[in-house]
Amino acid sequence: MSNHIDLKALCAGELKHLAGAKIDDSELSGCNLAGVHLTGAVLSGSDLSKASLNRASLEGSNLVGADLSGADLRANLWGANLMQCNLTGADLRGANLRGANLMGANLTGASLTGAFLSGATLMGSNLKGADIRGADLRGANFSDCNLREADLSRSDLHGATLTEANLEEANLQGADFTGASLARANLLCADLQGAITTGADLTGTCTTGTVLAL
Repeated sequence: MSNHIDLKALCAGELKHLAGAKIDDSELSGCNLAGVHLTGAVLSGSDLSKASLNRASLEGSNLVGADLSGADLRANLWGANLMQCNLTGADLRGANLRGANLMGANLTGASLTGAFLSGATLMGSNLKGADIRGADLRGANFSDCNLREADLSRSDLHGATLTEANLEEANLQGADFTGASLARANLLCADLQGAITTGADLTGTCTTGTVLAL
């Protein structure tokens, strides 16, 4: 639980400098945390659904298992631990998620347009219907991810790992898969118009019904 932190004042946006704070398993739903410095903070298991974290600094923070559904996370989450988080419908447009751990996270319907996820780990996460247009996904690990109906058009997936990922009916128009691993990925009925696959590993990839066969 929170370590002598006034949660009411925090939710009202009155506390701005909480680097390293312990605020785990706390009720922060709908709180105004915009611009708050939470670098290295522990927020694991907390309810942050529909909270505003716009421009907040969450670099290296621990958010394992937190509920961030519908939250405004246009924030600095560089190296944050978001494993098993509920990020359903979260706003992550332009967010800095470089090197973040999103293993097993639920990002169904989340908006990641223009987000920075280079080197991030998303193994086993659910990104069904997520908007990931124009995102920096270089070197990210999407192994065994559900990306069905996701929009990754014009995203940079240079060197990314999508082994056994489900990309069925995904929009991959203009995406750059240079040097990426798509081994045993499901690309059934995916739209690959204008996609770049130079040097990509397509071993065992299912492409039945794709708009542009590889």
